[in-house]
Amino acid sequence: MIISNAAKLIEGKTRPVVKPEASIIDACKVMTETDARALLVLEGDQLVGVISERDVIRKCIARLLDPETTRVADIMTTAVKTVKADDSIAMAIEIMQQGQFHHVPVIGDNSVVGLISSDDIPDEYRMLLERFREMRGS
Repeated sequence: MIISNAAKLIEGKTRPVVKPEASIIDACKVMTETDARALLVLEGDQLVGVISERDVIRKCIARLLDPETTRVADIMTTAVKTVKADDSIAMAIEIMQQGQFHHVPVIGDNSVVGLISSDDIPDEYRMLLERFREMRGS
């Protein structure tokens, strides 16, 4: 099956969302319930950040912050790179590789469509992109 764009890659997947005022414990519960390694942080319909398992470990647990009282807004990543719904999967891979992160939000016309995880990207797409780079000489 050929996946034509970023939105198609995550079509049918649950949109993992948490509010910025939620506690880290609540965010971890959402990650567990949705089987997600990261969550979109939305204020209303507006994307304000992303929180990942890595953020929880490095910015909360390792710093001995209380996950019951620490809020998502306190440790989330706010400098979030995104892809448009109609962007290619190669674009999503490029953004993830350049930023050295594993998740990228997908933005539709006026809303957040979902979150691509590096685990969502089929290996053959990565291999094709690498092959293309080799052929291009970059």
